[in-house]
Amino acid sequence: MAHQIKWLGHASFEIVSSEGARLLIDPYLEDNPSAPEEEPAEADIILITHDHFDHLESVEEKVADDGVIVGQPEVLAKIQDNNSSNLTEDNFLNGGLGMNIGGTVSLKGQEITMVQALHSGEDGAPAGYIITLNDDKTVYHAGDTGIFSSMELFNELYDIDLALLPIGSVFTMDPLQAAKAVELLKPDIVVPMHYGTFPILVAEADQFVDLVSRQQPSTEVVVLEPGESCSL
Repeated sequence: MAHQIKWLGHASFEIVSSEGARLLIDPYLEDNPSAPEEEPAEADIILITHDHFDHLESVEEKVADDGVIVGQPEVLAKIQDNNSSNLTEDNFLNGGLGMNIGGTVSLKGQEITMVQALHSGEDGAPAGYIITLNDDKTVYHAGDTGIFSSMELFNELYDIDLALLPIGSVFTMDPLQAAKAVELLKPDIVVPMHYGTFPILVAEADQFVDLVSRQQPSTEVVVLEPGESCSL
């Protein structure tokens, strides 16, 4: 069975591993105008890249009873402070201590590495994640970020199979920068994200697709509609 990666609109993704582990990244479901009608099931692992509203809106509602929320200490503290449900310390990585950039933790058969991102945040530093799934397939979720040259090191260290990259401009990379990021990362597959959600963002992925096809033709660009999935 292959891993299934579903785009939930904006920067939100659901990953269901080949062994059935369910991960959510940056769940933004309630007020997200691009979210699909069918919401994902509760997750075993929820990964938060940073504390902006459009990346952690639905955390409490979507973590399973024995699920774990992953993020930086400051981000987890913010979620705990706002916790209006029955979440316990066990629902937060390392009892709420979380992790930080450069660290790797093992959770429910997956290896999760937090990496840097160039962005802003109220609490903690923005981050991305490299997820090594149970069969060593790797997924890189860049978070909200501008381009940075050390993305090339991620390819050397982790041999990225699938990259989830923002292309919407204004708050993240634009299509030109994102296409260059694909050159640095050299993933087998890239899925664009963080575009089309609001009028201020780049509306379509056409320019990104064209640039990658010319600059990094060995990478397959998969453009998903919210609610659609690809396999890995």
